[in-house]
Amino acid sequence: SVTPDATLTLEFPALPKMQDDLPAACEVHIPKDYDPARPVPLLVWINGGKGSHRVDGARGLVDFDRFVVAAFPYPGGRDMRAVTKAGEEDGVWAFQQTMLKRVMQLVPNIDPKVRIVAGTSNGAHMIGTALNREWPGFVDYFNFFVLHEGGSAPAPNYPGAKGKRLLVIWGEESEAYKWQIWFNWHIGQSGAHITYESVPGARHGLSGRGRAMIRSWLDETTAGLPSVDVVE
Repeated sequence: SVTPDATLTLEFPALPKMQDDLPAACEVHIPKDYDPARPVPLLVWINGGKGSHRVDGARGLVDFDRFVVAAFPYPGGRDMRAVTKAGEEDGVWAFQQTMLKRVMQLVPNIDPKVRIVAGTSNGAHMIGTALNREWPGFVDYFNFFVLHEGGSAPAPNYPGAKGKRLLVIWGEESEAYKWQIWFNWHIGQSGAHITYESVPGARHGLSGRGRAMIRSWLDETTAGLPSVDVVE
């Protein structure tokens, strides 16, 4: 059941295990002001490293009192660059899409105007791969994309980003700085509406200042969007 200001754990026993050999699961946070009769904005968070199914990694990015927040892990906690090298990236989306469909069933009134996916490091590689592969149910479901310190894909082109609104953000002291500049040029050829931000003094990890910059962009970009009825 959906209870305001609750964090639920959805379990997926039929899916492969996630990081640390744990059974597949994802957390979903329900906002304090949740009203099933009104559209509610969504943030899907994809953590770095071997992944996480916990929503705490998204703290500071959006207002948890207003947003549904879901956290998706990876099958086996695998690195997306290794996955794409093996040609197995579609299996990662099949794993996460099953979770997204469950979230959509749980919260049928998700606002079609504010569906955000954000990822850091390996999570941003997941988003970059999605934009390259143009996965149905991903590129046509989300309308705001946040890529922090990542975005690699099977090929350096991103047709799924065309016309979308993206925030590409990185640390000015990041170990991956040279790669980031290379990536920025390639994603810039996609036809997306892109905001580029560098975080002063930050390295690869997502710092408090980086979180605040993401929050500011999301607040500004989503402000004033017209209210719409949710279409079943």
